[in-house]
Amino acid sequence: MKRQIPFSITSGIRFFEQAHFKDATAYLKLIVNPRDEIAFKRVAQLHPGVGAKGADKLWKIFNSEIVPLTRPLATLSPSDGVRGERKIKFPIATALETCAPHTGKKTAVAWAQFVATVSQLEDEAIRKSPAKMLRLVIEAGYDDYLKESYDNHDRRLGELQQLAEFAFQFASVEEFLTQLVLLTNVEAEDDGLENKTGKIRLSTIHQAKGLEFDVVFVIMLCDGLFPFGRSIENDEGIEEERRLFYVAITRAKDELYLCYPTQRTKFVENMPLTEGLYPSRFLSEIPKNLLNEWNLRTGY
Repeated sequence: MKRQIPFSITSGIRFFEQAHFKDATAYLKLIVNPRDEIAFKRVAQLHPGVGAKGADKLWKIFNSEIVPLTRPLATLSPSDGVRGERKIKFPIATALETCAPHTGKKTAVAWAQFVATVSQLEDEAIRKSPAKMLRLVIEAGYDDYLKESYDNHDRRLGELQQLAEFAFQFASVEEFLTQLVLLTNVEAEDDGLENKTGKIRLSTIHQAKGLEFDVVFVIMLCDGLFPFGRSIENDEGIEEERRLFYVAITRAKDELYLCYPTQRTKFVENMPLTEGLYPSRFLSEIPKNLLNEWNLRTGY
C-alpha cells in the first residue's frame, strides 16, 4: 500500500477476520470508543463464565456508567458518581469495576485482571502507541487464552506479535485501526474473484492449496519463520512444515522465486533492532543444480 502497488488477497477465512486478530483489536477498539458494544461483548466473552447473555447484561451496566464518565471533564459533577482523580483518569476501567459484582465467582479474578489491563491501556504512555497496546493485551493474559483455546496457538501468537511490529509505523491507535479496516475491505472486494487484473496476489500457503500461478514468490524463508520456531523442536513439526514448503513451491507453473533476507529490523519500544537471519534449512535440501542464486541489494 505504501508503494501503491496494486494487490489482492486470496481469502479462505479472511486473514484479518480470524478470531485472534478480532479479539486483540477489540481491546483497542474499546479504548478508542467505549460505546462500541460489539468490541465490549467480544472482550467480555473471552472471560471464563461469560456467555452471550452474560455479556449483554454486563454491557447494559457498563454502558450506563460509561456515559457520564466520558463526558468532557468540564461537565462532570459529584452526582455523576466520579470518585477521586484516578477514577476520572481511567473512566473505562472505572466503569468496568462497576460490573465486577455482577460477573460471578468463576469470573471474578479474570475480570479484576481485565480492569487492571484496561487501566494500563488507558494510560497516555501506552494509549499513544498501538504496538504497545497490542503487546500489553498479549502479555496480560491473551497468550494464555490462546494456549487454552487453540491447537495452533504458537502460530496465532506469532501472527499477533508480527501485527504489533506492523503497528509501530502508525502515529495513533485510530490510524492503525483505520488501516486494518482498509486491508479487510481489500480482502472482501477480492472474495471469489479470479486474478485477471495484473495485481500481485497475496496469500498464505494454506489458502493457496489447489491453486496454480505463472509466477510465485515464497518470501521470508528463514529458520525460525519457515520452518516456524516452535515446529523445529520435534520431528513431527519439521515434517509438517516441510509438507507446507512442498505445497508452496508446487504452486508455480513457470517461475519460482525462493526469497530470504539476511537481516531484519524489528521494533522494540519504538527502537529499531537489527538481527541477523539464517536461510531456511529447506533451501539446502534442494539440489544446487536446480537453482540460480542471486544476491539483491536495494537502494531504499
